[in-house]
Amino acid sequence: MEIKLKTVEESQVASISHTGPVEEMGGIIEELAGWITQKELRVTQPPFAVYYTRPVEVPPDKMQYEIGIPFQGDTNGDKRVRIKIMPKHKILSAIHKGPYEEIGSVYAEVMQYITEGNYEMIGAPREVYITISGEVPDNELLTEVIFPVISPENFEDSGNDSNLTGQSEKLIKQEKTYEISPVGYVRKNGTEASLEIIDKYIPGLKELKNFSHVIILWWANRLENSENRNVLQVYPPYSLDRLTGIFATRAEYRPNPISITTCKIEDIDEKDGIVRVSNLDACDGTPIIDLKAYFPSFDRVEKPEIPRWLSFLWPEWAYGQ
Repeated sequence: MEIKLKTVEESQVASISHTGPVEEMGGIIEELAGWITQKELRVTQPPFAVYYTRPVEVPPDKMQYEIGIPFQGDTNGDKRVRIKIMPKHKILSAIHKGPYEEIGSVYAEVMQYITEGNYEMIGAPREVYITISGEVPDNELLTEVIFPVISPENFEDSGNDSNLTGQSEKLIKQEKTYEISPVGYVRKNGTEASLEIIDKYIPGLKELKNFSHVIILWWANRLENSENRNVLQVYPPYSLDRLTGIFATRAEYRPNPISITTCKIEDIDEKDGIVRVSNLDACDGTPIIDLKAYFPSFDRVEKPEIPRWLSFLWPEWAYGQ
């Protein structure tokens, strides 16, 4: 199986969100295609599905996914169909030939490729249905498996496409410095992540085990330099042709390279100061500068809004979190 790194261009997409068995997907694709035809729009690419949950995590009737069909033309959405923007971004892509039921091995190989190649995922995976069940025999079905990613060279050359804005001498004279000391360090072993807390801060873990999630503030030390600290506008890797102010991104190159990730707590060893977590996007050896317990009443926003061009890579609500 060949895995390719590609860049996809920005496209306009009609989409329907759905909760239910994946077997209902065919009917949704037909409904969406009919809606586009009725609006006299032109389909430009095959239909795809973005998965926000995995079969191993939820029962079939709780699967949450979104069907999209790229198109050209001017139209508005309605209560059932939404119009979104898929931004220009990089992907890792692999083609699966055969029944849908055998596609799991492709996901496993791409995930291994991501881990070994030091890529970072920037959104939910999706499947593009090059051929549709019923049109060809199951053993001839072609499905493209796509993972939106940031490639390693993005980390090394993060400021190349940025606008650097220098500070005036007057502002520099007014700056103050503040001391930040790490409370621990990230330890990575393949896909497993843990937080190794410095001995004197271990008492601070008391009662954290009774929370399901923790907010981790970490120092992006691999990107810390004077050039990156002065980046104020970037073309973010999840939307390669859209100039964005640094405060409107989650980029790690910023005036103070502080990053934040909300992670699920898997286990805590209070004696040795080890916190095992999942979904941490920091590298091995990254300094941790603070931990904060996740409070749904404070930290969850009921009706968030994000730009349309982020709605597929990062939906308004991260299902399954």
